[in-house]
Amino acid sequence: MFGFAFYIAMYLVGSYLSARFALPIPGAIIGLGLVFAVLTLRGKVDAPLKVSSDVLLLYLVLMLVPTCVGVVNLIHSVPPGILSLILVLVLALVAGCLATAWIANTLLARRHAATGPIAS
Repeated sequence: MFGFAFYIAMYLVGSYLSARFALPIPGAIIGLGLVFAVLTLRGKVDAPLKVSSDVLLLYLVLMLVPTCVGVVNLIHSVPPGILSLILVLVLALVAGCLATAWIANTLLARRHAATGPIAS
């Protein structure tokens, strides 16, 4: 029960922060970031948190249904700048993929130079 209460508390704190400071980020996302920060700082996940997260993950699809329904309802009224948004998203995706590939290649080259070829 403690694990579920912890996740609900982080969600409520995130929602409060989002509403209090009029942030453009949803409270649920802020709460998720708080959970990540707390667990990272602690360096471990207690058993009640693990059990609660396993139960919540079973129903994750059901939690995403309202969002999907909202997107489907909005599909009939396409906003005027949607093509620009799609273009920017595609360009950002390509730039992110290229940057990730370059960074991975650079890190692998450094490792190869420092330790020799990687055995397969």
